Amino acid sequence: MIPTAIPKGVRGLSPPEAARLRWVEKTLLTVFHRWGFREILTPTFEYLEVFAHGTGDGDQGKTFKFVDRQTGLLLALRSDLTPQVARMVAATMQHDPLPLRLAYSASVFRHEEPQGGRHREFFQAGVELIGLDRPEADAEMISMAVEGCQEVGIPRFQIDVGQVEYLRGMLNALNPSPELRRKILSALRRKDAVELELTLSPLPVEDKLKEGILNLTTLYGGEAVLEKAKAWAVTEQSRLALENLIQVYKILKTYGLAEHIIIDLGETYAFDYHTGVVFQVFTEGLGSPIGGGGRYDNLIGHFGYPCPAIGFAFEMEKVLAALEVEGILPADQGPDFLIIDFNPDKHQALHLAQTLRSKGYAVARDIIQRDQAGSLDYARVNAIPRVIILGLEGIPRNELNLRDLMTGTETTLPFAEFCQHVKDGTLQWPT
Repeated sequence: MIPTAIPKGVRGLSPPEAARLRWVEKTLLTVFHRWGFREILTPTFEYLEVFAHGTGDGDQGKTFKFVDRQTGLLLALRSDLTPQVARMVAATMQHDPLPLRLAYSASVFRHEEPQGGRHREFFQAGVELIGLDRPEADAEMISMAVEGCQEVGIPRFQIDVGQVEYLRGMLNALNPSPELRRKILSALRRKDAVELELTLSPLPVEDKLKEGILNLTTLYGGEAVLEKAKAWAVTEQSRLALENLIQVYKILKTYGLAEHIIIDLGETYAFDYHTGVVFQVFTEGLGSPIGGGGRYDNLIGHFGYPCPAIGFAFEMEKVLAALEVEGILPADQGPDFLIIDFNPDKHQALHLAQTLRSKGYAVARDIIQRDQAGSLDYARVNAIPRVIILGLEGIPRNELNLRDLMTGTETTLPFAEFCQHVKDGTLQWPT
């Protein structure tokens, strides 16, 4: 039995919701296109094995799994686009010149707890830059994330940028057990300095290394954090990671983006998945990021084509949530025109609709018989800004009545004259 209260993640999107989502999608893909990225399409179903090379953060248990009746192999609804792109690059693009600039917009599917309106289908728009291991590539991704926020109109946002090799270098030197490693990462994720100190204090390792890990909870802020972090780069791996992050930050300053950047060297976002710079996009009023990404130089090699890569994605519904918090959701926009026809002969209405559509206008006809007030209400509910009325009482048959429901203006024009303006491209709406 279908439940009476359908969870948000499976109920679908209404016309206004779908229109807003498509607007965000179009806006972000336009940004990606301006930076030279070309769109690809990944399959909705994928071999489950592809996602075994994914995040490594427990998401395998959230994947929707199926058995392929033809082969008996396990399939899955895509739960992550990046492993799919990696598989596609290794399988079909090995001989293409590098770098590859690939963009996508698609839904991913994961089991999520229903509390709080969590979804099971998430809409993402993102990019993958394949074949570049330079700081310029990392800075390009972060710069595109900034531009994406600006283009959709989010007024207040920040990009938290980290470098997982800085922390990884310390953990490799510490060499904790898997259980202890999880405790350390959990405390860092919550920036719980007390628990972190209790976890590290009994370990027989040099104090400088312990101090370095403890200070990760404080390495959060502006450019000064980079200088402060040098004192705790106690391993070669950490030192090289910090040098890389400093280079990336310098490029971002050259782009004029420093005001949007927060350095976070205690970042554990998708720790096992990434190999270098990572970042997340935060906005005011939301407790979770609206997007993020990072470098994953080892992933494509799992599919037989060792190649550096970095990418990121926005969660489009979270982008809309951020706009809603700011009170700046894009207005709902229905068809351009609604034709209301009270004439028994419908030839005029059909000709008018065809003429408008031939010039690219979106036109709906109110075919249901109802009074004028009911038809105007229909237009308002469906966000149709302009109404054309035929056969209105008191107006000759060879004329039509035009109304702008947004401004309340209206005028009457000869039918033939209006159609000619449409054909000539000289149609002007009354103001």
